[in-house]
Amino acid sequence: MEEEKGFYKLEPSNKGRPVLIHGRYLINKNYTLHISQKDTYTYPVDGWSYFDTFSGACTFFNVSEEDHRYYVFPSDDSEEDNIV
Repeated sequence: MEEEKGFYKLEPSNKGRPVLIHGRYLINKNYTLHISQKDTYTYPVDGWSYFDTFSGACTFFNVSEEDHRYYVFPSDDSEEDNIV
């Protein structure tokens, strides 16, 4: 799926298991990552790496797809924005 393309980062959680974060356009005071420029970056950038698929990111970070998919790609019924 097109929405799966983007930057992924694995972050620790206060609930004891890591959280996989996804974004296509990331702005930080020290860097900006935009999907259109993905081939120009040297990864990882502050823990972020680019993947064409969610499953590729899960394999790289050694996490379960089933445990992380809902949080990375909320259902269309979700009221929350997926902003990173």
